[in-house]
Amino acid sequence: MKKSLFVELIETVLSSLVVIFILYTTIAIPEQVQGASMEPSFYSGERILVEKITKYFKDYETGEIVVLHPPNDNNVDFIKRVIAVPGDIVKIYNCGVYINRDGHKYKLEEPYLFMDTCTASGGRLGEGRSYKLNENEYLVLGDNRTRSADSRSFGFVTKDRIVGRVVFRFWPVSQIGYIN
Repeated sequence: MKKSLFVELIETVLSSLVVIFILYTTIAIPEQVQGASMEPSFYSGERILVEKITKYFKDYETGEIVVLHPPNDNNVDFIKRVIAVPGDIVKIYNCGVYINRDGHKYKLEEPYLFMDTCTASGGRLGEGRSYKLNENEYLVLGDNRTRSADSRSFGFVTKDRIVGRVVFRFWPVSQIGYIN
């Protein structure tokens, strides 16, 4: 017995929606960048793909760009850069970020920032004070330090607040590509 064209069309649409739903909830989600906090790396209105699987198998690393929910707000997504990872001792001092990792102290080199960007302290991270990140805590900052609500204002972010890694930019067309 032949199915009608209408029934086949309905089955195709429904199965496509199920597949999209599964991909969206488990593997990757599209996001739109809102605001200037990640300039010059990302601009408001750009579209990105956020991968949600590898967070269960691989820890986040310094320099990776992630999407997260800030503490106490599950309805907002922020895009930020991971600056320090669990176990690091961090200090914001004299416009720079200093990290002590496994006994090695260094000033973080940040070539992705606008030239002469000053990383100022904030309400949660005082100038010249050292802070040790606990297990599952990350320091995240926006690349546009003067226009970013980040760990300096809301504190360290726990791993469970991070949605996933930004892996691909698909809009605008002139900027399409994988994110390293």
